[in-house]
Amino acid sequence: MKKDAYKNLSKFSNNQTAFSLALLRDGILNDILDDDANDILYYAGKEVARQFYTKTLNGIQEFFSAAGWGDIQISSQKENKESWLLTGEAIKIRSAAIDEPSYFLEAGFLAQEIQQQTHRGTECSYQSDDKSRVIFTVYID
Repeated sequence: MKKDAYKNLSKFSNNQTAFSLALLRDGILNDILDDDANDILYYAGKEVARQFYTKTLNGIQEFFSAAGWGDIQISSQKENKESWLLTGEAIKIRSAAIDEPSYFLEAGFLAQEIQQQTHRGTECSYQSDDKSRVIFTVYID
């Protein structure tokens, strides 16, 4: 957690809720789970997708919005690979509060959703190219 997170968050509306979630997810959970945090969050995301199967690309977008994860759009779609772009206030808020926020929960969710929709094996990775967006790449077998 950044030392000046409170100052960075003051420019966002609804910063208390966002800060609380960032504190729990990127602070406390990472400390408790230690080196296993990324793997556990990825598989937790897959389990969330199993429980809340959206069935459509629109459903994925609606779920991300409802979960407070941000605004997600598919940016390219090929037979064996899809790229998704995650933006919005949630990304900006987490980036203001956390040095390197983890998006493994979202990656796991996205991988499982695409797997359920395509009936093919999937894996998902991500990169955060700046403080306002995250790019997910879903690899489809």
